[in-house]
Amino acid sequence: MTQADDLLAYLRRNPGASSLEITHDLALVNVTGRISDLRNRGYAVDAKRDDRGIWRYRIVEEPVQLAAFG
Repeated sequence: MTQADDLLAYLRRNPGASSLEITHDLALVNVTGRISDLRNRGYAVDAKRDDRGIWRYRIVEEPVQLAAFG
């Protein structure tokens, strides 16, 4: 498993995690680099600043659309 794979799994379990939380929990120093890796692989990673100015990241999962059979 790559660091980007670890980060993807982490963000799915912890949406809204900060880069400091990610660094601490995964021992991942270059968080922004791994975010770029995920984006290059086609994942939508949302980054927003909270009211304290801390960047928070989450994976944007596309909603599953169910087809009607009949």
